[in-house]
Amino acid sequence: MSHPKTKNFNLDLLLSRRGFLKASGVVGAGLVLAPTILGEEAKNASKTVNVAFIGVGVQGRVLLTNALTKVPNLRFVAITDVWPYNQGYAVRLLKKYNHAANGYADFQEMLDKEKELDAVFVATPDWKHAEHTIGCLKAGKHVYCEKEMSNSLELAKQMVVTARETKKLLQIGHQRRSNPRYHTAYDFVVKKKCCGKMTFVSAQWNRAKRLDVGCPKDQELDEATLKKLGYDTMQRFRNWRWYKKFSGGPIADLGSHQIDIFNWYLGASPKAVMASGGLDYYEGIEWYDNINALYEWEIAGDGGKKRVVRGFYQTLSFSSHGGYTETFVGDEGSLIISELAATGGIRREQDAPEADWEKELQKSLPKPAAPAAPAAPAAAEPGKEAPAAAAAAAKKDDEGEIKVGHSIPAPGRYYPPIVAPGPEKTEHLPHIENFIAAVRDGAALNCPGEVGYDTAVTVLKVNDAVAAAKRLDYAPEEFKA
Repeated sequence: MSHPKTKNFNLDLLLSRRGFLKASGVVGAGLVLAPTILGEEAKNASKTVNVAFIGVGVQGRVLLTNALTKVPNLRFVAITDVWPYNQGYAVRLLKKYNHAANGYADFQEMLDKEKELDAVFVATPDWKHAEHTIGCLKAGKHVYCEKEMSNSLELAKQMVVTARETKKLLQIGHQRRSNPRYHTAYDFVVKKKCCGKMTFVSAQWNRAKRLDVGCPKDQELDEATLKKLGYDTMQRFRNWRWYKKFSGGPIADLGSHQIDIFNWYLGASPKAVMASGGLDYYEGIEWYDNINALYEWEIAGDGGKKRVVRGFYQTLSFSSHGGYTETFVGDEGSLIISELAATGGIRREQDAPEADWEKELQKSLPKPAAPAAPAAPAAAEPGKEAPAAAAAAAKKDDEGEIKVGHSIPAPGRYYPPIVAPGPEKTEHLPHIENFIAAVRDGAALNCPGEVGYDTAVTVLKVNDAVAAAKRLDYAPEEFKA
């Protein structure tokens, strides 16, 4: 089945060598600038864009601080949050930066009063995304909506349809779609075919123990207000990700970021999924705390024939073992990438032909240091064997024993992590910049609603697969909004 397209940057890459899985230094890389910042369009970057935020909790504050301190010529005119504690914080923060933003509890009131508003950032809990996004689109505003689009596919579809009908922009917050390092990795995997024939993908996002986020003293909402907002306790209001009414669970909260990359790089939506997960560690919450999903994609193969690529995804909510990475594996090599810039790298199989891009990378690698001269053998102490004699005796004693516990690296040629071209940026900034460029001068969105919907279908069926305890197939029409 076809997959929504997203634009790709044309990037040059230079890498520093500090090993395959870790690198502490980076080398600058050349970037062929996207047309959104060239020529006549560069002048548009000086145009002021009036923005508002709906939802300024943890994720909303990440977006707000990035936009406030790193994106020029934005005018912050309004903050909407149902919790006075969050709303007051954001209004005071903006005031420090000379933005006299008005605070609202009701987003419809904000839309009615703020007539000069151009765009809105929506970072409320998932179950409210559709209501806020659709309301803003119908009011004639462009929208940046955090992922997951919605924990309801029907509401997610309505978001896409409304954006189409109103002819307003809808960017979904899968920020890897704008990350220059991920565009560089796409170039290596898809265009340079650094892995050869793609056969397998995998990813994980494992986090340490989750904690009740709590509530500052004397900042609780009263029972009547909570009920009006759709919550029965302050604990659920603050920890909404743990409950099925408000969230799509860990696969949506974490997995959708990475599984979206699979769809993008493979150029396809999945064919089938099976999954297993459970609430094995925590008590008193609803969503599982661990999940393992197995995917199948069908992509174009040699001679026009279809072939299958399989994938594995894991998320744990009680251990940070392994952190978060995405891996692409083929018959000639593999590539690992992460939002952590020092994690990952490229490995080529030992018998894979040396590619032209390898030769270019090798030019940028430092020459290995000359080996140190061997140390003179130590003299034996009286009454003791000389070191060489002791080693020979130990070797003789060990003959025939089975060695265990040794880790042997896979043979091959190793290259260090993908380096981001240009100045280092936070994970969210390029995606925000892309949205603002689209609002200002019509640049193409890196993750429009259609792409976000495709990913929502991909990940939310995992929850169905867990409940059904069996493999579930996707129908092509499921991905159409």
